Amino acid sequence: MFLDTSIIIEIFRSGKKSETFEEIYELIKDDPIFISAIQIGEIADWCLKNNINPEKRISKLKQILNVVPLSEKICLEESKIKHNIRKKGTKKFSLIDGIILSSARSINQKLLTMDKDFRKINDTIVL
Repeated sequence: MFLDTSIIIEIFRSGKKSETFEEIYELIKDDPIFISAIQIGEIADWCLKNNINPEKRISKLKQILNVVPLSEKICLEESKIKHNIRKKGTKKFSLIDGIILSSARSINQKLLTMDKDFRKINDTIVL
């Protein structure tokens, strides 16, 4: 399963005893977990805003998930994804959203997210 940054941040915020964590855990417990390399920056940014050491947090994350590197193919596919989704009316769909979805598709994984901008996309699960 490929995790959107919104899922990782929700896990950080809610902790292991929350209902949201339980729901996420049930969806990912039996699968390898992935994120895009670009999400390292998003996670570090969130950590800094919340007075959390980003290096320590990212180091812990990398022990339990796999980081998919960016490639030219992922970036080219991202531009098509972003263009098509915006054309269909989701105007706030960002470049990073497109890179994350393209990265998930590059390894044939579904994307788990809390971002409603993904709700009309077939290979995503929106909580």
